[in-house]
Amino acid sequence: MTIGYVGLGSMGGALARRLQLTHPLRVYDLNPQAVARMVEAGATACASLGELATSCDTIFLCLPKSEHVRTAIFGPGGLASALQPGTLLVDQTTGDPRATQAMAAELATQGVTLIDAPVSGGAAGAQAGTIAIMLGAEEPERARIAPVLAAISPNVFHAGGVGTGQAMKLVNNLVSGAQRLLSMEGLALAAKNGIDPERALQILSAGGARNAFFEKQAAPILKGQMDVGFTLGLMAKDMRLACEFSADSGVPVFFGSVAHEVYKMCISQMGAEAQVTTAAIVMDQLAGTQVVPAKAITTSK
Repeated sequence: MTIGYVGLGSMGGALARRLQLTHPLRVYDLNPQAVARMVEAGATACASLGELATSCDTIFLCLPKSEHVRTAIFGPGGLASALQPGTLLVDQTTGDPRATQAMAAELATQGVTLIDAPVSGGAAGAQAGTIAIMLGAEEPERARIAPVLAAISPNVFHAGGVGTGQAMKLVNNLVSGAQRLLSMEGLALAAKNGIDPERALQILSAGGARNAFFEKQAAPILKGQMDVGFTLGLMAKDMRLACEFSADSGVPVFFGSVAHEVYKMCISQMGAEAQVTTAAIVMDQLAGTQVVPAKAITTSK
């Protein structure tokens, strides 16, 4: 098996580096610095997508949106122009399940299989080998890719056929995105009433309000550490996709829709490239509180 990786950004780079520990990789990215970092770690750089396609039988992609995945596969000089029958593409993008299923159907006419394996747990989880992987694949492809995914993390969950991994990722981000905002509201409410934010976090984490945000990200925010490698723009994109997917599925998402609007409002205040954690700064501004240290407010954008 010869493995290629396309997309070496914050998440894709972390996943590729983890995979590189046990599997030689051929890599491609539009950012030469990202490629150079992987080459330094032992990967082989490919000058084009076509070169990567001709030399690999298994190719991972991790890009910002499904639109970028389509361009990388079917665009001018894309993978599809050089893919060999029997090649397996593994999309780790947080994308649109419907777009992924459409691309899978197109690639099937070339004898190429596309499956999806998005992740949850952030770049830190990828680096630590603890990230959750949501796999959408039929059984033959699941069996083929399982040992490779296990090299990234043992936490691999088979959701079903192609597209179901990304469907689960949208469900995950819908819940976690809304949960994050509600948790920030709770900390602001406590602070507004004279309760130290760190003490409030300790109490909330011990009771029924306990959640992943409180366990993993709230404490650094209270110290002004805002960098989590995930932007407001990407969160808003994920929430939009989840809401659109829900509408197409006939499932109302009242809280998710409100959360999406709040993230859009945060972008208007902080900018799309600001860290998602800066939503806590916006909450402070609205509530007249100081949950996030002042030093973080001047350096967060």
